Amino acid sequence: MNCYLCDRTIPLQVTWRSIFFTEREEVICFQCQTEFERIETGCPICSAVGEEKCLDCCEWEKTEYAGLIDNGKSLYRYNPAMKEYLHRYKFLQDVVLSEVFAKQLKEELRGQKSVIVPIPMNENKLRQRTFSQVDRLLDAASIPYVHVLGKHEIGLGGKSKVERIALQDVFWWNGQPVPEKILLFDDLYTTGSTLRLAAKVLKEKGAKEIKTLTLIRA
Repeated sequence: MNCYLCDRTIPLQVTWRSIFFTEREEVICFQCQTEFERIETGCPICSAVGEEKCLDCCEWEKTEYAGLIDNGKSLYRYNPAMKEYLHRYKFLQDVVLSEVFAKQLKEELRGQKSVIVPIPMNENKLRQRTFSQVDRLLDAASIPYVHVLGKHEIGLGGKSKVERIALQDVFWWNGQPVPEKILLFDDLYTTGSTLRLAAKVLKEKGAKEIKTLTLIRA
């Protein structure tokens, strides 16, 4: 088969494991894989560079959103290769690219005890994009999840941190049972506003522990 990103031919690799076990085939070539930068260590909430909690997360802990997120992790940095990938996936609606990180997500979430809750899209944005990019990442990895949140049409882009903190009605509870232990999943961590606004609603509705996972850290 050919690489989903550069169209190079991917050599078929036959191993004893591939013969006796069902393994997901690689959908991008080795060269494209090496262009993505995996995050190994970082802030225990957002994976920003550094071993300790970053300054931005420390500032969040001085607001009404303090303590909402128990811990968090992002898998990849927002480097040029990832920026191009996300543009093609989200804005050019190349839905097949949801499979690119399926193997990595499946490995990361293997044995996860918390219930996975994806960050939802508002209905207008969903109609424009034609698919939920966050849901499809999980679907491609065959990872179960539940939706307990809805999202109003309130754009966070361009708003200052103070304006984002003041927002209260971005997300709403959809009436489904709220698990006590939740892993909030999103595609991209930028300021942390989206995850904290969602976590606030979930904590108010009974969640006891909230962890986060994002594919990318901007």
